[in-house]
Amino acid sequence: MILGVQNKPLWIGLTAMIILVNAAIIFLVIPKVSSRLHYSYNLNEYADGYDQIAANLVSGNGYRMYPDTAPTIMREPGYPLLLAGIFLLVGKNFVAVKLANLVLALGVGWLMIWIARRMLSGTVLSFLPVLLFLFHPGTLLAESRGGSEVLFTFCLALSLLAVYRAVENRRWWKYVVSGAALGLTVLVKSTPMVFPLFLLVYLLFTEDRNLRLAVCWKVALMVMAMFMVLSPWIIRNYLLTGKFIPTATVLGISAHAGLYDVTHVSSDLSWALADRAGAQERKTIAKQLGYPFKEVKGAYYQDFYSTNDEVKFSNYLFRAVVREYERSPLLYVKCVFSNLLNLWFRGKNMTATIMNVVIQTPYLVLAVIGVALSMKHHQGRAFAPLALLLICLVGVYVAVLAQARYSVPLVPFLSILACIPFGRHRRAHCLSVC
Repeated sequence: MILGVQNKPLWIGLTAMIILVNAAIIFLVIPKVSSRLHYSYNLNEYADGYDQIAANLVSGNGYRMYPDTAPTIMREPGYPLLLAGIFLLVGKNFVAVKLANLVLALGVGWLMIWIARRMLSGTVLSFLPVLLFLFHPGTLLAESRGGSEVLFTFCLALSLLAVYRAVENRRWWKYVVSGAALGLTVLVKSTPMVFPLFLLVYLLFTEDRNLRLAVCWKVALMVMAMFMVLSPWIIRNYLLTGKFIPTATVLGISAHAGLYDVTHVSSDLSWALADRAGAQERKTIAKQLGYPFKEVKGAYYQDFYSTNDEVKFSNYLFRAVVREYERSPLLYVKCVFSNLLNLWFRGKNMTATIMNVVIQTPYLVLAVIGVALSMKHHQGRAFAPLALLLICLVGVYVAVLAQARYSVPLVPFLSILACIPFGRHRRAHCLSVC
């Protein structure tokens, strides 16, 4: 048994109740209040064009946003393929999408129990982070929309568990498995692609000197396995463009949005207005560069009639942003600091931002305390892979663009760290009673 549970009926009943309550919130409560929350949160709808790609795949039009636009590299294929599978089975049924999100969220909870055992002792403490994750408002909202957050969270948790087992077992094939899991994760979101580098640096500092060559070899196997999983996507992109593109072409747009936000958002935190203005500026730039694209009212992205134009436009934006930061390094420092706050708190408006501050702050404070306690008691190895993954993801976001919904996939790991202080308090209480 995972938790060493003595009273199985009690825990089975508790699990069933958690599932029912979570489902009731997703399918009954949120739809009832969605009209009042829609201005602050995009609920009960698809996000970022994933459904458009999936619908075109099902219709036989290929991997593109619109039937008349070019094949796109704007979005990694993981979530569109999942949606396409759902559309093939039951049609464009949003209830089925929410049900898939619910199942994935429960899967994250199950994986969390296995991960948490390394830092938390006892049945209740190993289960508590799952509750903090499942009933975090960000998780519930992510389950209520057609976005990639929940699938990405599941893949991250699966990858982290595989990494833990590789580091603990030290078998080469465990690193291959962890690399394959990471490859699946990168197919959903490319953010953790550089995680093996973080892991390598950590292992080189913590392993014995005579094992360092073996560590390099095993991490190399991990990277090779990751790229093997990515290879169909990479080959497809090369055939389209003649270029090596392992992820997506959204980096330039994200970099431009990050720069535009930090230079244009006013004191009233009108993020939504800044996003729309930034999208309009990118539309103007694309026209000036002579790249034809499909003009859709209110569109955030530009959907081009040539895949190469899409790549060139993204590269142009990225180079322009880099030049701007080179001219003003302090502007980049301001952007990084702003993104560090935005990642945890930035909502579409002031109301959403205040709510994020109220919700996220306790998680962050407890997580920091948990890390400090673990370091104090020399248990750094127990949380090191988890902390490395968090550092990797946060580092990528703060360097380019961040907003609070990007932090949703980090909630399971914050929840585990946030429960460490409760474990220490419980142990101290038991010792004092004894």
